[in-house]
Amino acid sequence: MTKIGLENKLAQSSELETLSFLKDQSTASLIILDFDETLLLRNSTEEYLDTIQPRAIAAIILYILDAIKPWKFLPGKIGGDTCRDWIRVLVVTILFPWNIFLWRNHARQLAANFINTELVAAITTHESHKIVVATKGFEFIVQPVIKHLNFAIHELIGCRFWLGSIDRHKNKEDLIASKISLPEIQKSVVVTDSRDDASLLAIVKHPFLVIWDKAKYIPAMQDAYIPLFYLEKVKRPGQQTIKQVILKNHLFSLILALSLISPHPIFHIAGLTLLVIAFWCIYELGYYENDQIAEKFEEKPVLSATYHQYKSKMDQWQPWYWAVILSFFGVGCIEASQIDIWQGNHLVISELFVKEHIQDLFIKLSCWLCILLSTRLTYVAYNYLDEQTRIWIYPILQVWKFFGFLAVSVSNLIGVILLFSQLLVEWIPYSIYRCGGNRRQFKEQTFRLLIYIFLCLAIATGMHDISLLTNPQFVIILIWVILRSKSELIELWNNAYLLSSISPSHTLKSD
Repeated sequence: MTKIGLENKLAQSSELETLSFLKDQSTASLIILDFDETLLLRNSTEEYLDTIQPRAIAAIILYILDAIKPWKFLPGKIGGDTCRDWIRVLVVTILFPWNIFLWRNHARQLAANFINTELVAAITTHESHKIVVATKGFEFIVQPVIKHLNFAIHELIGCRFWLGSIDRHKNKEDLIASKISLPEIQKSVVVTDSRDDASLLAIVKHPFLVIWDKAKYIPAMQDAYIPLFYLEKVKRPGQQTIKQVILKNHLFSLILALSLISPHPIFHIAGLTLLVIAFWCIYELGYYENDQIAEKFEEKPVLSATYHQYKSKMDQWQPWYWAVILSFFGVGCIEASQIDIWQGNHLVISELFVKEHIQDLFIKLSCWLCILLSTRLTYVAYNYLDEQTRIWIYPILQVWKFFGFLAVSVSNLIGVILLFSQLLVEWIPYSIYRCGGNRRQFKEQTFRLLIYIFLCLAIATGMHDISLLTNPQFVIILIWVILRSKSELIELWNNAYLLSSISPSHTLKSD
C-alpha cells in the first residue's frame, strides 16, 4: 500500500459519511465496531470503576494506584501505561467483588441511555450484516451492556480479566484474528474512534475513524471526594503540600510536642495522624470556599490552573463525614495510648471498654468536634472579611491548628513552646505578605529555631530550673529545628559580610 493510500485509510471520517455508508451497504458484510465512545458513548472501563462501592474508599485506592503507577514496574511485554486500566480493574474487582453484581444494574442503564442510537440505526438497516464488537475493554464489563441491546451482536472480542495485560499489548487485529479469519477481517467494515487501531484500519477494506460528537470520556470517580485532594491538586498543585506542610511541618511538630511524652507513643502517633487528616479535611473546606469567593467577588481572582477541572470533587458535607469517622478512630487511638493495655506481654483490649474510658472517649471526641466546628466557623469569618482584618483572624486559625489538639491530648511546657513557635512561624510571614512584603525572603525555619531557643532559655532562666534544657524532649526538638533550618543558616552565613568590606563608592541606606 502506498503512503498516500495509507494516509487516506487513517483519515478521520465524519459522522454523516460513516452513517450514510452503513445505511447504503446492502451487501452482507462483516462490520467490526469499537465499543468505548463508539457503540457506547461512554468509556465502559471508567463507568465500571465509577460504580465501585463503597465509593469513597474506592476513590482513594484508585488515586493511590495512579500515584504509585504499579504498571510501570511490570516487565515491558505486559507493563507500561497500556496496562493501567487492567491493573485498576483487577485491583478493585478483587477488593470489591460485589461490584460485579452492582455493575449489571448500571450496565442496563448505560444500554438504555448511552448507546449510539444513530450508529445502531445505520448498521441495522440491513439485517444481513454480521456485527462484531472488538474492544480493548474487558469482556466481563462489556458483556452485561451488550446483553441489553435490542439487536444481535454475533461476537464480542475483548480483553480477558486475568490475562488483560497480555491482551492489551496486542494489536486489535490480532485479538480479532483469534476468532475471525484474516481474509474476513480484510474485507470488513471497521468503525472506531481510536487512532490506536491504526494497524487494523490499514488492512480492512472500509475503515472509518470517527469521533462522535455525543461521546464523552468521563474519568472514574471524577466527582468523588478524596481527603486532601483539593489541597494537593487544586489549591497548591505541584507543591507537595501533603508531604511538606501536613506531614513534615504540622504532623511532625505535633508528634514532638505530644506523642513523645505519651506512655504508648505508637498508639498516640497513629491517633494523631488520623486527627491531623480529619483537621485538614475541614481546613481544606476553607481553601475551597476561599477560591469560590475569589471567583465570585474578585475581578482578577488568583485561581490555580486545575481549579475548574476539579472543583466538582468538593462539596460541603463529604469532608465532614470523613472528619467525623477519622476523628472517632483517632481519639480512640489516643485514648488507648493513655491506658495500660499491656499486661504480662499481652494486649488486653477489654481495658478499652471500661465505662470510664468510654466516657472519656466520647467527651474528648465531642471536644475535638467542637474544635473542628470552631475551625470551620473561623475560616468562614476569614474568607468573608477584608484582607487587612484577615491578618488578625489568621492567628486564630493557627491556634485551632496547633493548640486544638490539646483538647484530646496532654503536652508539657516544652511541647507548648514548640507549638507556640509553630504558630508564630505561620502568622508572621502571612502578616508580611498581607502588608505588601515578600514572605519568601523571610527565613521561617531560622525564625522558629530562634523563637524556640529564646523561649526555652527565658523560661529556664526565669524559673531558675535548668532541667528544662536537659530534658531529652528539648534536645530532640532542638535537633529537629536545627536540621529544618540548616540550609537557611548556611545561606545566611554565606551571604553575611562586614560593612567595612564595602567599597567607599557604595552607599548604604540608613535605618
